[in-house]
Amino acid sequence: MIGVLTALTLALPQAGVVPPTAPGRAQAAIGIAESSSGAMVAYGELQRLSCARQRPGSEFPWASVESLLDQLLVDPQGVSSEGQPDAQEWARLLVDLAIGATAAERLDLVRACEGLLSAELSAEQRRPLLGAQVALLEPLVARATTEGRGASLSRRAVELYESVALAVTDAATGEVPQFMRRSRLRLERLRIGAAMPRFVARDTAGNELRSAQLEGEVVVLRFWDPSSPASLAAHRADSELVREFWDAPFDLLGVTRSEDREAYLRMIETARFGGVQLFDGPISSALADALDGGSWGGLGAFGGTSDPGPKQRLLNRWGSPSPGSLFVVDARGRIRGRDLPPGEARALVKTLIAEERTLQRELILEGARTR
Repeated sequence: MIGVLTALTLALPQAGVVPPTAPGRAQAAIGIAESSSGAMVAYGELQRLSCARQRPGSEFPWASVESLLDQLLVDPQGVSSEGQPDAQEWARLLVDLAIGATAAERLDLVRACEGLLSAELSAEQRRPLLGAQVALLEPLVARATTEGRGASLSRRAVELYESVALAVTDAATGEVPQFMRRSRLRLERLRIGAAMPRFVARDTAGNELRSAQLEGEVVVLRFWDPSSPASLAAHRADSELVREFWDAPFDLLGVTRSEDREAYLRMIETARFGGVQLFDGPISSALADALDGGSWGGLGAFGGTSDPGPKQRLLNRWGSPSPGSLFVVDARGRIRGRDLPPGEARALVKTLIAEERTLQRELILEGARTR
């Protein structure tokens, strides 16, 4: 088993505790929105909450997030006000809040994006918010279901996704922005049941890791980024999986892009993540030449360039997913889940491990019968 457990020593920022929604919430929201710093207050609280929610056993009610979003949307014009968080910052925060969120919670965040887009914004300001909407909806479209309680939410997510796709498509040329092209490709190539992209990378010790070496192991792969505190917090929490499944065919992989290996190693040493950390940088790019055919990193793939370095990055092979994105891969290398709430991700990993152990027992018995 490749995964190894490391201690978690880096403390998360203290989270502001936001009381659950009160009957007078609307009145309070109006009051804070009328303050010149209302948007800034809501932004700061949501930032803290986005990290605090990633802690194992966190019991922060989603109503706290809803209340703060309501406060912001009383006056969405604050997005374009000088001295307030801009559209890019809000887009990044809403995607952070979606890490480990349920389908209903993701749709709440999509509505917040819609509210912010109702402000008078330039095309440049609108772009990151539209990109955030796509990022929020994509996992719901990827795991859309036609059965049970989630069917109506799935239909709604697909409808919203397609409406955003239509809105960002140039009516005259049919051109769409890069974030939309990448999303479409991820939905096509990273669909549930598809084989995960092959890769070659280096871990923190400089050892080479090929995706083929993961056969027979259930894998959780988390993409994180230093600019996304919530993605770091979520990846620290992933270490709980390593603790629980330490004696099982299971691996936890963390991936982030970096151009500076030394700075990356210092950051990893401080963070003390669990599992195996893969350096997605120049060294990994050179190793990608060892892959034979079928490269996702070819010219134009996921917005790749003609530069032989970045086009081969592990992140690009997975379509440059948003920070915090999580994929669950079974022991045969098939993607079985993505961007699930922690409880659902854990349950899926447990099921896949049980499936692999059953298969291995059957193979042993079959071998014994044929001897």
